[in-house]
Amino acid sequence: MAKHQLKFYPVGNGDNTLITLTDKTTILIDCNIREGDKTEQGNKIFPVKDDLIESIQTDKKDNSYIDLMILTHPDQDHCRGFEKHFYHGKSPDEYGESNRDNEEIIINELWCTSMLFNGADNDDAKALKKEAERRRKLWDEDKPEKNNDGNRIRMIGYDGDVKFENVPASVPGETIDLEMINGNTSENFEFFVHGPFKKNLIEATAEDDKNFSSIIMQARFKINKTDSDWACFYLFGGDADHYRWAEVINKSKKHDNEAKLEWDLFLSPHHCSWTFFNDVPYDAKTENKTPKQSSLDLLDYRQGSGKILASCKVVRSTDKNPPHPEAKKEYQKKLEKNSDFIELSKEPSEKEPKPYVFEVSPQGPVKKGISEGSASAALGGSSSVVNNKSEYGSKLTY
Repeated sequence: MAKHQLKFYPVGNGDNTLITLTDKTTILIDCNIREGDKTEQGNKIFPVKDDLIESIQTDKKDNSYIDLMILTHPDQDHCRGFEKHFYHGKSPDEYGESNRDNEEIIINELWCTSMLFNGADNDDAKALKKEAERRRKLWDEDKPEKNNDGNRIRMIGYDGDVKFENVPASVPGETIDLEMINGNTSENFEFFVHGPFKKNLIEATAEDDKNFSSIIMQARFKINKTDSDWACFYLFGGDADHYRWAEVINKSKKHDNEAKLEWDLFLSPHHCSWTFFNDVPYDAKTENKTPKQSSLDLLDYRQGSGKILASCKVVRSTDKNPPHPEAKKEYQKKLEKNSDFIELSKEPSEKEPKPYVFEVSPQGPVKKGISEGSASAALGGSSSVVNNKSEYGSKLTY
């Protein structure tokens, strides 16, 4: 029986996660596809593009595609390699032999925020902006092909002070299920949107800090669509800092959505940066060294023996930010074992890191290759929490 799979790529200070669902739907969250074979330190760079091509599907014309790409925000370390490796700027009907020879990946649906239109300051982000604008124009002009594979787009958050009118959009407080992504009615997966909030998008535009605008979501996985309980929760938020997460917690409590903060797997924000815990620089003020209670509280929504993934360089005691050694220590305090904090850049070895892969079992996420029956296999806890869809199916936005 096919299982949901979450693959975390080792990409240094950057994010690159591939979710593959039981029906083979593929969801790419950010990309950081680096060039070359080795880092300056002589460590092997994992060939992300090659692995993506092997992991995703092809259509009837043998064109590689992913069902959905989510860009949390347009910093280079979250979209590096897009211009070279993904088809963009033209209709999918124009995908030709040269695109196929280059193994350019078609994105059936793209999710982003309005920050992409205002804050694209690198070549990859500019290519993404061009593609998003092409897709948005199809919806603005109500073209019949707007909902075809390779043309779909969904904006996350607001367009300034208002919700997007013509293009599909989801704002904090809303649930996005699989049927809204690709028409599949299996009901065994969905996203809950936590952020960005309207004011964060406005602040990011005004202050030129794209991290404010990061998409924050919880992904929820079931084993069977008829199950009342969820088997796994994955919480991620790009480079959102402690201010954004504090707002997420406050809104979730206010609207009785604390179940949407639960996690078995948590991607440490901003590559194990201290910004999740307090202001930086860490040494600038005495108070900066004290973790905010809201950040510590968020980590207490851990389900069972959850794991925290650090998509960053190997954490050194001399590092400043990111990653930050004190952030690693704070994460480990909230885990059952220090080894539950996973530095992707040294798994299984620092010299040759490889993707860290989880499969979703009835007992929770299990590292691929480990028997579900082993005592340490399942991270556990989620399936014991009753959180069925009828409990929060309404789209009450914040």
